[in-house]
Amino acid sequence: MTGERPLRILHVDDEENQLELTKLFLEQIDEGLKVRSVLSPEEALRLQGEDSFDCIISDYKMLSMNGIELAQKLREKSNIPFILYTGQGSEEVAEKAFNAGIDDYLRKEGEPTHFQVLAKRIRHTVEKHRTDELYKKVIEESRDAIVILKDNKIQFLNKSACKLIGVEEMESLIGRDILDFFIDAKDQLIPPADGSSYVFEVDFRAENGAIRGGEVTLSKTTYHGEEAHLVFIRDITEKKRNAERLDAIYQQAVWLSSAVTIQEVSEKTLDIMETIFGSQTITFHIVEGSQLKTLGMRGAQYLDLTMPILGKGVTTKAVREAKSILVPDTSKTPEFVRGPTDAKSELAVPAVLDGETLAVLNVESLKLNDFTEEDRKLLETLAYHVAFTFNRIKRHDKEAIEEEEKSRKLNYALGRLDHAEKVITMVKGELQKNLLSIINASLLLRNQPELMPQIADSINANAEIAQQVSERIRETVSSNTLGDGLIEVNQLMRKVLDETFLPRNIRVKTQYDEALLIVEIDENSFTKVLRNLLNNAIEAMPGGGTLSLKVTSLYDVAIEVRDTGGGIHERAMNKLFQPFNTTKQGHSGLGLAFCKNIIESNDGSLEMSETSDKGTTFILKLPLRKKV
Repeated sequence: MTGERPLRILHVDDEENQLELTKLFLEQIDEGLKVRSVLSPEEALRLQGEDSFDCIISDYKMLSMNGIELAQKLREKSNIPFILYTGQGSEEVAEKAFNAGIDDYLRKEGEPTHFQVLAKRIRHTVEKHRTDELYKKVIEESRDAIVILKDNKIQFLNKSACKLIGVEEMESLIGRDILDFFIDAKDQLIPPADGSSYVFEVDFRAENGAIRGGEVTLSKTTYHGEEAHLVFIRDITEKKRNAERLDAIYQQAVWLSSAVTIQEVSEKTLDIMETIFGSQTITFHIVEGSQLKTLGMRGAQYLDLTMPILGKGVTTKAVREAKSILVPDTSKTPEFVRGPTDAKSELAVPAVLDGETLAVLNVESLKLNDFTEEDRKLLETLAYHVAFTFNRIKRHDKEAIEEEEKSRKLNYALGRLDHAEKVITMVKGELQKNLLSIINASLLLRNQPELMPQIADSINANAEIAQQVSERIRETVSSNTLGDGLIEVNQLMRKVLDETFLPRNIRVKTQYDEALLIVEIDENSFTKVLRNLLNNAIEAMPGGGTLSLKVTSLYDVAIEVRDTGGGIHERAMNKLFQPFNTTKQGHSGLGLAFCKNIIESNDGSLEMSETSDKGTTFILKLPLRKKV
């Protein structure tokens, strides 16, 4: 008890000797007890009104009122711990005491050791009362709804539960069946047999008829000595709504990425914002030099506005600071400039890339405090996709020029491939024919030397023709033909990706090398390898995810294929590239083995670089034949 203040005890008894004796022994036995003694219940009521005590002990039989009546009067103003301490003890008195809510009951005895028992009972009663008060406060102040059920009937609920269901007074719900509010949850209100708690989600109907979502934690407990269920309910309506809105953004981000003009980006972004914010006033602005121009508006009459970035305005402030501005009350914000509506709250989110603001997404409401931090995060997610799309479109003209140059170089490379085909034709056709004639003539000469003049003329004629063919081959080769089976990696990657079926729940991120990358490999075989890797990545994400493709070049060409699936099981790692090894029903297990064989036979490599529950990455490398 070191450091704690003494417990202040008020002792009520109409026998002065009993008061003095009790005070003497209690304070000697427990130095943490300080006893104040009074001879009448009226004096006790007066003192409790003027001062505060930690516990009251009272005799039962007194002249003006008995101890139980005193406890009842004290309970009208406070819930102070009360111990009935009497020499007139009986079972009848004890029953009356506990029915009246008295905390403890103890009969007086003459032995000095009896006061040790009294001291312990006082301290136990006070500590139990404090613990009960703490639990009560925690329950009442809890943000989660807390309900106690017995046979699915409500026995107790806290303020948060009343608010969640939509009633003012707890008493109006006592005895109601929880299934009056929970929808299709009868089979879920059965906790595990081992008594552990479990969590499930449920839709519930408030008193006003509104349907909301709840996360319920259910466990067994006892209430008034009987088996009951303790239920915690957390309102997750907004959480589910935000998750649905975020999913809508990701689903429509692919649609946004197909935009080819800034105006198209504006219209598609406004469509997505309408999905998120409904009928609010939403606007889309772009940065043009030192001005912020309104490109589109929904929910109000369109105004073609141009504002100086250095001027007043929540949107221009978002441009300058390159960060989101959430205004709960526009009347208290000096930067606010009235637009087409009398907005009471506003949210402006910039689309920023490499520290530069490209556009601003803005939403206004006629209500105060109508936007939350979750709204800000959702709009920032959309703004990220807008910035990425803007960057792609702004680079389009430059890339178009570069693409034209690449096309010219590719045509040059393909021309060299055409030369290679001509070489093959000449070797397989004319040159082989002439060489065969020379060989036959040589054999004939050995067997019939008398035909020497005629055979020599034939050999000379075919040798001359072979020399001419050889010269044509030399000329063809000298025009820088690279050889057979040459492909341009970036172009083929784009082609294979375009021909691959992609589920709607899978997003694609691509990064191609800016150079023209020529490698020597059979196009059909390489196409099969790429398709196999892409299909494996897609199959690894049945619930959706992100497919990332990256092409880089330094000393060789590297193609990285990454998914965000559940990873490869450890037991499958050692047999990953072995033939007939598969965990997929209906598959032969030859896919990765085939891919690795094809790549390695062309002096390349195929490896699984990493895998975890966050995804798997394969890296394919081939020798770089030519980088233009």
